[in-house]
Amino acid sequence: MAETPLSGNPALSPELCRAARALLGWAGDELAERARVGVEWLRGFEEGREPSDGAREGTVEGESERERLRRTLEAAGIDFLAPGEPSSGGGPGLRIKQAGGYIPAERLSSANDV
Repeated sequence: MAETPLSGNPALSPELCRAARALLGWAGDELAERARVGVEWLRGFEEGREPSDGAREGTVEGESERERLRRTLEAAGIDFLAPGEPSSGGGPGLRIKQAGGYIPAERLSSANDV
């Protein structure tokens, strides 16, 4: 199934969704409630079985379930990385947002160590 990027950001994959939920320490039902998606829909999405348009639970305020998941995770402090964005692996990934913002490795020093 093709993934569509959200607002120029990498698409939310099932793997990134599970990883973000694990970083936050949220159970599936907690994310489903916060994002206003069905628990069964979330379970299927995280297993790579996202419902087709005909089987969807619908959109809320013009957002798809996947968009609501991403927005909810970002609001909780998850920062999604695009391929090639500074990260250890260079591929898509995520990290928890830091209060002072992200400092690239080449700019790290004892002066900005927190």
